Amino acid sequence: MRINQTPPFNPETGNPKVSVILPIYNQEKYLAKALDSLKNQTLKETEFICVNDGSRDNSLNILKEYEKNDKRIKIIDQNNQGCGSARNNGLKIAKGEYIAFLDPDDWFEPEALEVLYKKSKKQNCDVLVFNFNKVDDSGSLLGSFNLKKRLQRFFNIKEDENFNWRDIKPRVLGGLHPASWNKLYKRDLIKKHNLHFAKSNLAEDNVFVFGATLNAKNIGYSDKCLYNYVIHKNSAIRSRSDKNFCIFRSIDSVKKLITNLGLNNELKNEYDGYILRFLSYHIKQIKSVPKFLKICEKRLTPHQSRMINERYNANLMLAPIIEAILAAKKNKACKFI
Repeated sequence: MRINQTPPFNPETGNPKVSVILPIYNQEKYLAKALDSLKNQTLKETEFICVNDGSRDNSLNILKEYEKNDKRIKIIDQNNQGCGSARNNGLKIAKGEYIAFLDPDDWFEPEALEVLYKKSKKQNCDVLVFNFNKVDDSGSLLGSFNLKKRLQRFFNIKEDENFNWRDIKPRVLGGLHPASWNKLYKRDLIKKHNLHFAKSNLAEDNVFVFGATLNAKNIGYSDKCLYNYVIHKNSAIRSRSDKNFCIFRSIDSVKKLITNLGLNNELKNEYDGYILRFLSYHIKQIKSVPKFLKICEKRLTPHQSRMINERYNANLMLAPIIEAILAAKKNKACKFI
């Protein structure tokens, strides 16, 4: 008896349900695991747009090897332009009904795209946010991101009900996590509002994620951890360098977005809070702090600049206290070894 088998999905002849975009720069060590996690997705009607952003290692050759065996893989090879530009160029050719993003050193759970697609269709989501695991280089679990816990002070989020940005207004700028990869987006939303990433190598996601959040009528939530985010010991985001002044491009993009939407007055307090959280976090990646504070004084409002200075000085005072507490805990633990 002959058993009819469904042929593998070919994005050249059929429309994909989900397009996944990967920006890739020198990721030969991790890339195969990311690509395997896409190939092994239970949802087969997909396409994987891999944007090689001028890699100098073996990343492009790895992509070409995978491309030979899977027609769903599409390669864009470009000169190094940064992660934001790489994602933007991927969006230009994406055909999927929905769009997802994957960083090449992370990976999806096998059922991720199927779960997200079915839920988005059922609830008619413009954006669907989901939880993720935090893992180390070896894949060991370090913790997880839980959106329900993150927002519980402001909004009782429910998995089977949609919400919009006004429901989470106190934390609309960052409350859903500013990364692009823990969300599924309706492509029509991206096209209609010309959503794009900032031309920056740091925090380039913010303007895209905030733009999607502020323009979405229906935002859904899944409590499943469907993505594995790798925290490297020596990642770029943790290195101290004045190259990280590029974060001000991200701030400029967010400010322009809010202005274009006519929300300057309505989101004044939320924007001030975002500036404080965002810059207080990234000041740890800046080598020349006095120069950083001078730029803040010049580019921010007096109120915003004062907040940054006060937070920075408070953190300086707290740092030795925190270090002493951690050292005491370490010494206490050693006694029991």
